[in-house]
Amino acid sequence: MKGQTETSSVSNEEEESAEEQTPGLSRKRARASLSDISSLEDIEALSVRQLKEILACNFVNYSGCCEKWELVEKVSRLYRESEENHKTQGEKVQLNDNDDNLCRICMDAVIDCVLLECGHMVTCTKCGKRMSECPICRQYVVRAVHVFKS
Repeated sequence: MKGQTETSSVSNEEEESAEEQTPGLSRKRARASLSDISSLEDIEALSVRQLKEILACNFVNYSGCCEKWELVEKVSRLYRESEENHKTQGEKVQLNDNDDNLCRICMDAVIDCVLLECGHMVTCTKCGKRMSECPICRQYVVRAVHVFKS
């Protein structure tokens, strides 16, 4: 009985130290998300699994990434793009010639997604993943892929 108590206290300490190593993630939340990251330094502290979850949730392909630094680089780029999008949203874009870059569905976010198979870029990632067919050509959407504008 005493051995079981020692084992359970060790496992509790391991869980607590694991939670301390992942800043920004709450206990109840099982999956990592881009909104959990508060700075670029937080990305380095994430595990490979958390990095892959963030990339998958944001439709970023990480196949071919063999090293953790490659995943960190992709998540860092995604984080910078997301911050840039939030800045442009916060500027209260006037609806005139500047609406060319706005999502055609919600008219709030910047277009950052391509719909496959047709290839149209008309939605933000959030709206794109909810589309069953392209709003332009009505072709079936196989998947929505996040794109990085240079």
